[in-house]
Amino acid sequence: MHRRYKSAPSQEASPQRAEDDHSRATRAASAVIHKRILLRLFLGWLLLSTTITGIVLFLEFSRVRTFVHSLALTESATFSGESAHKLDRIDAEAYEHLMRLAQQLVDQHFLVVELYDRTKQLKLEAVRSGKESTEQAIHRYRHKFPRKEEFSHELHFVGGELVLVTLVPLKDAPGNLVGYFEGIYQVDQATLTGIKQYLFRTLAFVTVSITFTTALMYPIILTLHRGLIRLSADLFKGNLELLDVLGCAIAERDSDTNVHNYRVTFYTLRLGEALGLSRKEMRDLIAGAFLHDVGKIGIRDPILLKPGQLTPEEFEVMKTHVRLGVDVLSKSSWLQGAQDVVEFHHERYDGSGYLRGLKGEEIPLNARIFAIVDVFDALTSKRPYKDPWRVNEVIGVLERDSGSRFDPHLVALFTNIAPRLHEEISRLDERQMEAKLQPLIARYFLAGS
Repeated sequence: MHRRYKSAPSQEASPQRAEDDHSRATRAASAVIHKRILLRLFLGWLLLSTTITGIVLFLEFSRVRTFVHSLALTESATFSGESAHKLDRIDAEAYEHLMRLAQQLVDQHFLVVELYDRTKQLKLEAVRSGKESTEQAIHRYRHKFPRKEEFSHELHFVGGELVLVTLVPLKDAPGNLVGYFEGIYQVDQATLTGIKQYLFRTLAFVTVSITFTTALMYPIILTLHRGLIRLSADLFKGNLELLDVLGCAIAERDSDTNVHNYRVTFYTLRLGEALGLSRKEMRDLIAGAFLHDVGKIGIRDPILLKPGQLTPEEFEVMKTHVRLGVDVLSKSSWLQGAQDVVEFHHERYDGSGYLRGLKGEEIPLNARIFAIVDVFDALTSKRPYKDPWRVNEVIGVLERDSGSRFDPHLVALFTNIAPRLHEEISRLDERQMEAKLQPLIARYFLAGS
């Protein structure tokens, strides 16, 4: 097999390349950390604004409820104490007397006044003229009668108006429960408008204050995080270099360029995103894509670089690169997430693959994903022994082998996005692919789990 080797970079270019790589890593780390800081500041702003608004709204409604409760206590005193009647056996004269009292309260403060006996049976009702519909609407709700020593109140919106229903126990002179007073009070428009205006002013003040505070905190937090940003950039660059060096080590032996590793990682990443994988799953998938054939570093050159077809015995040796790759990964806990791709990407959906002959969803998802993109890139790329295939031809191969070699669901998903992805990167060289990939990877390797 003819091979094309890349010329080594000159010594003068190497420091500049390292500086450029570090600069890209720093920018990628900085962008991710800035986004996280802004997101958390925004969430804090939203939480504080919502909480304070809720508190203000609660306090305002509590003030109205307190006023109505005090009014109900005052007015219900007319029916309590020495003036109390036995509501469960009221006569005509007492009824007329109580109705006059109730009507006075309706004319002054309440929309509706009702009296219940101690068994909670309605004995008397007075309704302000023109408010019958409000009374009917309120009666759709079940009363919550208070205990002997307590009162209850309910808040309702009826026809766009705020209505409070208060129930107060009625007692005779000795203090025995004789019934209940219910007053339905409508918050007047002026009070309701005042609540809205006060709420709006408070919310505006809180929003401006928190926004101003957040704007002041942002540069302070960034200043405190400069060291973290640089450390994150160094760690990200180190992790990426580790993946890159291991992937490149075999790429330099097995192919003419390391750009294949970048392309399959790009395709793999985009397919993982289309599936909605978690950040942890994406990190494992990316690492697996970089290191998928790392075990080939242990395969002898006469077999690895043989230009013709391998004999059955040689193919058995070639298959051992899977075990070798797993052994390489076992030396690093950080690389364990890549094992699914390294160990299982030669399995086939119908069970005819190697090493274990897994079938269907027995094959780990990351391995099923990578198997598709690996074939796609191999066929659409120019190699010393072949010209690149057209994208539609490769898609035809994937669809033909869907259900036998590949997961049909993943094939259907990938073939929808593959033409656009191929157009996006097909003309990029190795350096351009590396520059494109770094910020995409950064969001997963720099963010929290």
